[in-house]
Amino acid sequence: MNEILSWNINKEKLIDYKSEGWTEDYFVSSPNNEYGIIVYNIDEWRMGAYVGLIGIYSNSKNPKLELNSSRTWIYFQNDKTFDFLEKSECIVCRKPAHNPNNPKGGFSFIIINLKKKKFAFLDFDPTSIYYGLKETEKNKAKLIEVHPRDLEYLNREKRTNEIVDLENLKWLDLIDFDRALEKYYE
Repeated sequence: MNEILSWNINKEKLIDYKSEGWTEDYFVSSPNNEYGIIVYNIDEWRMGAYVGLIGIYSNSKNPKLELNSSRTWIYFQNDKTFDFLEKSECIVCRKPAHNPNNPKGGFSFIIINLKKKKFAFLDFDPTSIYYGLKETEKNKAKLIEVHPRDLEYLNREKRTNEIVDLENLKWLDLIDFDRALEKYYE
């Protein structure tokens, strides 16, 4: 948590921020230190599965809140919560979105490009929590295993090394991030 102190972030300005007694907020900066992300109001969504709200900042010297939502929560798994696609200028996380009345997978990746003020979904089923995205070149990434042992126990085909072309995703305006769940099901 020392990293959040160096960014000098005022957590009280985050939408619906609550200081929780049982868990600490989580903070990570992108590898190039261009963005700092706080996950807060972390709560147990299902047994052993956690979610939280995010605030994404730019400029570590004079932090500017770029994205914050009290309606769109993300799946939280400590150091496996985010992937950074630096050449493509994207931040990747996951969004639980199960709806038994919809054919979509229900646990999509959310890919955020703050510079273009856009976000997109990579449809996925609940096994997304065992995968991450690793950039191979600008606007291309491949699925990697972040929990390989857990994937071994599943009785389904793996998606390891599947290539994702970011240019083929449907990009939405970041202003609609609060309505991400609605947009996912459109």
